[in-house]
Amino acid sequence: METSRLKSSVAELFVDAGIDAGEMEVYPVSGGGNNKVVSVQTKTNRYIAKFYYSHPSDTRNRLAAEYSFLAYAFARGLSDVPKPIFCDRKNNIGLYEFIEGRKLDTAELKRQHIMAAASFIKALNAGTDRDPTLPVASEGCFSIEQHFSIVDNRLNRLLGLPGESEMEQQARSFVGELESSWKKTKEMISAKAGSLSEELGADDRCISPSDFGFHNALLKNSGDICFIDFEYAGWDDPAKMAGDFFLQPAVAVSLEHFDDFISEALDYSKNKAMLAERARLLFPIFKIKWCCLMLNEFLPSAAKRRHFANPNVDSEQSKQLQLDKARQFFISRKA
Repeated sequence: METSRLKSSVAELFVDAGIDAGEMEVYPVSGGGNNKVVSVQTKTNRYIAKFYYSHPSDTRNRLAAEYSFLAYAFARGLSDVPKPIFCDRKNNIGLYEFIEGRKLDTAELKRQHIMAAASFIKALNAGTDRDPTLPVASEGCFSIEQHFSIVDNRLNRLLGLPGESEMEQQARSFVGELESSWKKTKEMISAKAGSLSEELGADDRCISPSDFGFHNALLKNSGDICFIDFEYAGWDDPAKMAGDFFLQPAVAVSLEHFDDFISEALDYSKNKAMLAERARLLFPIFKIKWCCLMLNEFLPSAAKRRHFANPNVDSEQSKQLQLDKARQFFISRKA
């Protein structure tokens, strides 16, 4: 999207939102892999405007998921998320409070940060007034059978890679290793789990940011953490929430905090002990899934999203980088 067109779209957004855009300046924000994000400075305030990716092959309503999640969190009095300001469904744009802060890296993470994340999950889910109208999270699952199916489908798509280039052949070989490991993982879980088709009850499900981790968090000058980016958010299995939090590769979280995290995060449920056991049992599922996610660069649908967010991205370089990361991740991250 050209700069002049981008600025014009933001100006129209502010008119519709009833906000004075006097002396407006628009600055691109880097880091997003799926959407265009800009910082907007007006005479009196600073905002974030997010232009969401949309394509017939991508059926998730990213704007609706993020905006409804933030509206829910803000209505609960949570201060560790940006305030949602305006939702332009026609043009697929969201307007949010600008949060002054910086990203943390793995070396900086302390127990207090991990427990702040756990308390955030608990606060989202405490009480009996959780919003049943929130969407299901991206790839949200409530039975083990559904979790199996998600990974099966991801592996099958990757096994269908053409293998024309040397890099694609290397990727296919690695996917073959993943498939072999996946078969053993399914056998192990099936032997321990009992019913694979039984679904979690509504009270035991959680409202989750989904793509949850410190890659989607800012450390404010006050020392508090603000969580951001909720386009995948919604109702989900708490085992998936916990697995994703500890397995997301961008800002790795040490597994030494796993038990403390789930003890706090799952405290909303009277079946906390069962959910904790479930989280431990299903953890290997999400390790294989994250390896598949890292190889999304090889799939045409993901490549289109990346190009939308950043037309200058070098796709071949990205593929090699993600393949190397996936290999290292598979070796290093232990359940």
